[in-house]
Amino acid sequence: MKCCFTGHRYFPWSSDLESSEYQVLIERLDRAIDQVLAKAAIHFICGNAIGVDTWAAERVLQRKANNPEIFLEIALPFSDHNRHEPGCLNIQSKADLVHVVSTKKSRIAAFCERDTYMVDQSNILIAVYDKNRSHSGTAKTVAYARKQGLEIIEIQP
Repeated sequence: MKCCFTGHRYFPWSSDLESSEYQVLIERLDRAIDQVLAKAAIHFICGNAIGVDTWAAERVLQRKANNPEIFLEIALPFSDHNRHEPGCLNIQSKADLVHVVSTKKSRIAAFCERDTYMVDQSNILIAVYDKNRSHSGTAKTVAYARKQGLEIIEIQP
């Protein structure tokens, strides 16, 4: 069983990792990942963006340290995605598989193709998003996952 993540890159408090909002979100993300692991999902797919993708991948890697059967796949929308973000590069270096999903020339099209790939490969989606941001890429990914019949675990920030 496979699980992918989607979520916004930025929140009003996202630069303050000591904030109570961040701590609550991470606790909810931890519970969601543990819930998915309890369902025997051991393959996780992250898009390697800053924000939720990075936080989710870090949480998966923490669990992988105690459970080497866990598999972390990084699906990049294009080859130089976040190449100047040390946190993203660190996660890539620890992932089991890193690959470029899209061949689209448009960055927006590449992100859409990456998100579609992640949903199409998964059984479960963990979504961290604000439902009021209905035109975001995250909202579109959630809508596509619903259409495809995935189980969706929603986390409101």
